[in-house]
Amino acid sequence: MLRAPVSIFKCLVGDSNRDLKSSVPDISALDAAVVTDINAPMRQRMETYVKLLQHRIVSTLGAEETGDKGFFVDSWLRKEGGEGISCVLQDGQTFEKAGVNISIVHGNLPPRAIAQMSADHAGLVEKVGYNLGLGSSADAAEVRGLPFYATGLSLVVHPRNPSAPTVHFNYRYFELTHPEKLADGSPNPRFDPAQPDKPVAWWFGGGTDLTPMVLFPEDAEHFHSVLKKTADRHDPALYPAWKRWCDRYFWIPHRGEARGVGGIFFDDLTIPPGGSSARLLLSEGKPNPADTTPERPLPTQREHTKETLFAVVRSLGDAFLPAYLPLLQRRKNAASTPALQRWQALRRGRYVEFNLVYDRGTKFGLQTPGARIESILMSLPLHARFEYLERHSGVGQVGEQDEPGEDPKQAQRERDTMRVLRRPHDWVR
Repeated sequence: MLRAPVSIFKCLVGDSNRDLKSSVPDISALDAAVVTDINAPMRQRMETYVKLLQHRIVSTLGAEETGDKGFFVDSWLRKEGGEGISCVLQDGQTFEKAGVNISIVHGNLPPRAIAQMSADHAGLVEKVGYNLGLGSSADAAEVRGLPFYATGLSLVVHPRNPSAPTVHFNYRYFELTHPEKLADGSPNPRFDPAQPDKPVAWWFGGGTDLTPMVLFPEDAEHFHSVLKKTADRHDPALYPAWKRWCDRYFWIPHRGEARGVGGIFFDDLTIPPGGSSARLLLSEGKPNPADTTPERPLPTQREHTKETLFAVVRSLGDAFLPAYLPLLQRRKNAASTPALQRWQALRRGRYVEFNLVYDRGTKFGLQTPGARIESILMSLPLHARFEYLERHSGVGQVGEQDEPGEDPKQAQRERDTMRVLRRPHDWVR
């Protein structure tokens, strides 16, 4: 999850108004035509899209729950500006926990926050073009911050059956605009009253990744195949770069293993200054102990515009259900055993470790005054297990000898899963 901008719309929320009677969010007031209206502001188009996608996903997942539990809709308002809807189903028969959240927030981003974001968005300070008064030049700040807008959809699904994989995705849009006044109170000459929301900087980000508790190679192949085919329709360079970035990001250094079998991950997807279209240089993410190859930006094969990038994001959001739903339907009623349930809880423990120790969005949110803890920790499973020196993965070694009385098939499943998690795998070509 984030990167500073994701954290902003994921965590900085205010009062909630829970609608426990409704199982899906209300979209009756939405105009779906706005999504494809090229004359509408991108913030309005993305906001409409994520609300429609949330409704579609909640409706579809809700139909897969075989128990009497349903999603409850938790609507909230942010005092500083914005709103959101959290749809959560927990303690069901199909889903131990499933959350589908949207956030639409806006406000003023202080200079130090802009500087912090520049670590993940190269050239951001230069792009906005203001003296932010950082360091010893605080008195020289031209502005007291920049207006920001962020919207996105974030999802995590933890099925109850150990054979059914956990899945996560997040797609978001972020923009900064010119303030109406400068720090000294004088009018800002760069502010255009006719276009008050015209961005000075904008980008898309997101991704989706799969975390099986028990490895079924055909499931990983299907998941990656759908993502690759979807991305390839827009540009064949996208999937290879974003797949590698995902493998690098969702790595647990202190365990020497990945959180799951990956997917795609990207951030700072924008058009460089000075034009409305360009061939882009795609990041593969920062190196980690499992992949020490220096980062090498890869050029896209096609020229892109803001419109084509929005189309990429929509296609990937739409691809979630075709990528994941067949896996859930195939595995949700599989036979289970106490040994499988124990292994599931151990792997869920790894999920918790990554989210609380390494995920940038979670860390940023927990350090933010007034943050909405329920939204930040929605991604965590209801149950997790941490064993001292657990044989297969507790000491960074894959055990080869079965313990007395252990099911050899279960032991082999665990070893096979761990071997894949210790080295990123190419699931499609």
